Amino acid sequence: MRLVPTYQPRPSPLHSARASVATSFCGALALVPLLYDSPLVLAGGLLAVLVAGAAAGVSGELGRAARLAIPLALLIVIVNPLVYREGATLLFRGGELLGYRIEITLEALAFGGAAALRLFVLAMAFALFSATVDPDDLLRLMRRVSYRSALTASLATRLAPVLARDALRMSDAARCRPRKPPRAAVARATLAGALDRAVDVAAALELRGYASGRRPPRYPKPWSRHDLRFAAGALMLAAVAVGTRVAGAGGFEPYPTLSLASNPADVAALVLLPLVALAPFAGPAARLGVARA
Repeated sequence: MRLVPTYQPRPSPLHSARASVATSFCGALALVPLLYDSPLVLAGGLLAVLVAGAAAGVSGELGRAARLAIPLALLIVIVNPLVYREGATLLFRGGELLGYRIEITLEALAFGGAAALRLFVLAMAFALFSATVDPDDLLRLMRRVSYRSALTASLATRLAPVLARDALRMSDAARCRPRKPPRAAVARATLAGALDRAVDVAAALELRGYASGRRPPRYPKPWSRHDLRFAAGALMLAAVAVGTRVAGAGGFEPYPTLSLASNPADVAALVLLPLVALAPFAGPAARLGVARA
């Protein structure tokens, strides 16, 4: 669980923005790897996520997420040249394995690297979302859309760590026995405990009136300065990502020969994405407790 970024209140403008605005900002950053496969533009998108994470004070969380995403990215880099042999520049020719000739080309290696970078940038954008958006505020957005689904999601996020601790305690108790029980028995005990806890939680919720709960009333909140800044930042990020794409950025053709474009639109995306991502953090800093003023 140390590899998964978790939300903690921090005195940063992004943490202080409402959940819908912060989600839109992180979604605009995730738009870059969804639209581009050019390493040049993806580098700009990665730099934008990193500077936003540093400004929000969650560089440590992004680092832990990177340790989880890097092995997946390396797996793509390794597997793609082995299974796809297209390309005009041969780097390595090996023998045959089960009737398959091993040939590694520069183009297949470059395409695997671009796909890995694309996955890595997307993972970093979601890590920023996980570390900066309050899950409780995010679930409150769903109350008026689907009250029961929001309640179920809230209970799931709260009970998952409890069940994990139950399983850990059962495993520790099993190791203290003279003869260690099989893992299937520990899994059955954990499942039985989870079902018992679910019945108790359902009974408690029914007694408190959640069974007949209705859609709660709406209490609109005024937009804070952080909401306005990050809403504008999300719009600007989306505009830069889409606008540079329309202008011809993202020219990357790995096959049959490697071709990487570096026209003014690509350079503009590389420079503008980090600057626009950092712009909403300019201005007065947030303070815990009064950050929404």
